[in-house]
Amino acid sequence: MTEAHFYTGSVTHHRLSGPTHRLRYRLAYVLIDLDEMNGPRRGSRLLGLGRSGLMCVLAKDHGQGGATDLARWAREFLKAQGVEADCARIELLTLPRMFGYVFNPISVYLFYDRRGALHHILYEVNNTFGGRKFYLAKAQAKGERYTHECRKTFYVSPFFDVDGGYRFWLRPPCETVGLAIDYLGREGDVALKARLAAKRRPATQLQSLKILVAFPFMTLGVIAAIYWEALLLFMKGAKFRPAPTYQAEAGDNPARLVALDKRKKALRQEAIHGRI
Repeated sequence: MTEAHFYTGSVTHHRLSGPTHRLRYRLAYVLIDLDEMNGPRRGSRLLGLGRSGLMCVLAKDHGQGGATDLARWAREFLKAQGVEADCARIELLTLPRMFGYVFNPISVYLFYDRRGALHHILYEVNNTFGGRKFYLAKAQAKGERYTHECRKTFYVSPFFDVDGGYRFWLRPPCETVGLAIDYLGREGDVALKARLAAKRRPATQLQSLKILVAFPFMTLGVIAAIYWEALLLFMKGAKFRPAPTYQAEAGDNPARLVALDKRKKALRQEAIHGRI
């Protein structure tokens, strides 16, 4: 098993379509070995892996939302997609739950074989409506980067349509990590550029304490920032697109879908009665 590490750096977004907009925030991601979540140590006192803590990574926050063994879920997900390659090690790059709250716009699973070669990358994307989408790609290196493209099939922002595609490139975690996502509109033009650039820090007790002190409201700040930036875009005149009906896919937990459906119905009722 590999040791956990923090990756501290910045996330930037640059909207190029419609009203232009930029944002930049500092964040602290954590990289863990998924098998460590069910191992004997399960992290440290300040960073719990598979168990609750001031800062932690829990299986219920990822995958189908109901698995107790996230590593097993990830391996079964790959097999369900027809991937036969062995998964000797699975790493997860994600935002940790802090003080009981987390929202992860994107988490990245990295699948390695017994020789240590990266063979698949899984992007787990969440929206603020409770939906979750998985984008799986075969790891194809171009120098130090792994690149691929795919169609957009998931509602993420109310200011973009559910069409077009994504262009990803990833520089896997080492001393640094880099992730770039370009959203391409229906005409193939780049409508949005999102970037993550971060440096590695050891997940020691001291460094964990520093993260808690430096980013005490980080995960709560993520969701607050999303709504704040959405308000700014709306004030700039960005066109609002309502959320389409959510479609289930491989890896979804039926209980989570029922809860999502109830939440949507409640929101519609509140809108009818003028409470939102």
